[in-house]
Amino acid sequence: MKINKVIIPAAGWGTRFLPLTKSIHKELVPILNKPAISYLVEECIEAGISEIILIISPRKNEVVDYFKIYELLEEELKQKNKIHLLDLVKKTNKEKFIKVVYQNEQLGLGHAIAIAAEAINNEPFGIILGDDLIYNDKKAAIKQLIEQFEQKQSSIIGVANVDAKEVNKYGIVVPKNESEKNNKVFEIIGAVEKPSIETAPSNKAIIGRYVFTPEILDLLKNLKPTVNNEIQLVDAFDGLIKKQKIYAYQLDGIRYDLGSIDGFVKANIDYALRDKNIKTSILEHIKKIR
Repeated sequence: MKINKVIIPAAGWGTRFLPLTKSIHKELVPILNKPAISYLVEECIEAGISEIILIISPRKNEVVDYFKIYELLEEELKQKNKIHLLDLVKKTNKEKFIKVVYQNEQLGLGHAIAIAAEAINNEPFGIILGDDLIYNDKKAAIKQLIEQFEQKQSSIIGVANVDAKEVNKYGIVVPKNESEKNNKVFEIIGAVEKPSIETAPSNKAIIGRYVFTPEILDLLKNLKPTVNNEIQLVDAFDGLIKKQKIYAYQLDGIRYDLGSIDGFVKANIDYALRDKNIKTSILEHIKKIR
């Protein structure tokens, strides 16, 4: 089974970024000179994905507009011989990879994935969550999972170690065998959403990258809302485990929490320091504020 499709859910309100998100969608908040969503779409394309299923609400068409050809701007740059800027703009023209599915009500991550069932068309698929940017200049995070899926031919979830005191902020996987939980890849028997520090089954946190067989879509469609009247993705894990093995894979890369303001700031600082054109200037500024 080959992975050709990835779902990116992006329908939420971005409340942690208010008041900014009154007028600017969180997915368009920039990391340097590109919106956050651009990095996720580029990750998909780097991994060889041919169709990116973008789940948005009807009020967020501007997110899709970013990836469309802007003929007026391109002609203006061409006329003024600003070829470098023209090349930058053309690199954003990725609409051909994107299929939009509208989520009219925000009823949880599980609901967002379930409504993409028709677009998935009974194929295995990946998921990238917009709150998780993972930097790896050698191999994209979703590509790492796809390669593992091709070996295992079974659903697999990206995880990372977190401090024991922070397990209550994440979905935490339950390893099948305690002795294998520190392996690069290991089988799991479930996941717990934001467990208490005392009851957490491990410190392996789910970090926004998944590859699933299509069976999970039927399970999600039959789930009833639970916490906050939402359908959670992890709620389908128990049913899926009865049908197949599920694995966790410890992803390589640096993760940034784009669901928080400090995570966005850290991402901007690190990406700036990786940019040879501005690195020196940024370092000099950091020295001054210390």
